Amino acid sequence: MGERARDLPLTFEEAARLDPDTEAGELDGGTWVPVTRSTWLHGKVVANITVLLGLYVREHPELSLSTGDPGTRLSRAPDVLRGPDIGVARVEREPTGEGSEGWLDGAPDLAVEVIGDSQSPSELARKALEYLGAGAQMVWVVDPGPRRVIVYTPPNAVAVLGAEDLLDGGPVLPGFSCRVGELF
Repeated sequence: MGERARDLPLTFEEAARLDPDTEAGELDGGTWVPVTRSTWLHGKVVANITVLLGLYVREHPELSLSTGDPGTRLSRAPDVLRGPDIGVARVEREPTGEGSEGWLDGAPDLAVEVIGDSQSPSELARKALEYLGAGAQMVWVVDPGPRRVIVYTPPNAVAVLGAEDLLDGGPVLPGFSCRVGELF
């Protein structure tokens, strides 16, 4: 990214022109924040969750599942762009464009973030609150170290689930449930 782009607040449209292979990141209030590559464990946990949610979404065609840090526009002026590890949204909200037009407006109905080596639990708690503020109905922050999930739901509920606890989809994913340990 050129020096000029780093010094000025970026917009969604400018961020969409960056090469995701060499300049992967998120917009945090117009500031481009680089995102580092994930570890194998992080990818494994994301894959496990994707499989479980994919099986559920296959049976619920009203839902759309995306993974791999799909762009979600959480707010404008300054622009906030996040890329949850996994998102589930109602299919009528699914974007179909390219570049910034291919990013979801608002948060997914369910946003899933898996804590990686370069992220702190407090950073992901802040992101969870951003997702809720932008319309998410549920956020799962998955912590591979202690094998737990922190579930955030509006307006201000937080539940911490251990490996033996049952994780359910609530009203976002009615009928979905699994043991937290299955995610790992």
